[in-house]
Parts: sequence; structure tokens; C-alpha cells
Amino acid sequence: MRPDPFHDTTLSDCGPTDLARGERILLWMLRQWVTARVLGQEPGARLSREAGALVSSRVAAAFILMMTTVEGQVRRPLCISAPCREGYAEDEQRLITACGVCPASPEIAARLLEGLVMAPEAVIVTARFLNMALATEDLALPLRFDEPEAPAEIQRPTLH
Repeated sequence: MRPDPFHDTTLSDCGPTDLARGERILLWMLRQWVTARVLGQEPGARLSREAGALVSSRVAAAFILMMTTVEGQVRRPLCISAPCREGYAEDEQRLITACGVCPASPEIAARLLEGLVMAPEAVIVTARFLNMALATEDLALPLRFDEPEAPAEIQRPTLH
């Protein structure tokens, strides 16, 4: 059995320092999901327990719904950074930015997601639900209309 890479890490260890709290929680949940997959765990159970305790069961359920939709539509394996990395992989940035922008511009969200999933519209519906659940917890995602820049560093440590 592999050791859990989230052991001894905190939410503040996850991602760039300039993220809004809602974005940081979303990134943390995304990395928890991938960690569960790598460890052979059921990600929904892990997120229900971990995110439910950190934020709320509503946010956990909305995130699980979105990620189940993403996994059902994925074009290729997602590039996700290791849990305690301060960096932000491009796929992580695209998913989180799309979640934030989808209520205001589903078209921009679809453009951000089209390289990741076959049917961006299905992911956008679940991302809007997640965005509303986060806003209910005073963790609204900011609207970031800039597309992610190409990563400066091509090879990054990832979980899968």
C-alpha cells in the first residue's frame, strides 16, 4: 500500500499563494480525487469524508458529481500536480477557471474544457452547480477570463 501524499499537508500548502479560498479548496479537492485514484480508493468516499469535514457535504456532493462527469467524458488522462505542490498544472487551472467563469460565460468555460472532455456542456452544468454550492458557503469563485498561459515548465511531478 502506498503512503497517502496528503499526510502532513494543509490546505494552505496546496497551489499558488494568490488563489482565492474557493479556488484553493477546489484545487485541494481535485488533488484529493486523483490521490484516491492513485491509492486505489473510491474517490467519492474520500471526498465525502475529507471535503465534507472541511467545507460541507453539499460542496463535496457537487464536486463528486462534477468529477464523475469529467471522468465519463475525459479525452486523455488529466495532468494534476502532487498534493503539496505550490504550482498549478494547466489542466487544474483550466478546470478551476472554467468552474469560476461558467455562470457568466458558458462559452468561455466550454473553450477551456474542450481539450479535456468530449462534451464540455455536461461538465459546465455540473460546474455551475458546484459554483453555486461554493457560493452558498461564502467561497464564491472569482471570474477569471484569461485563458491559462502555457506552462513554463513542461515536466511537473504528477500523481498520474
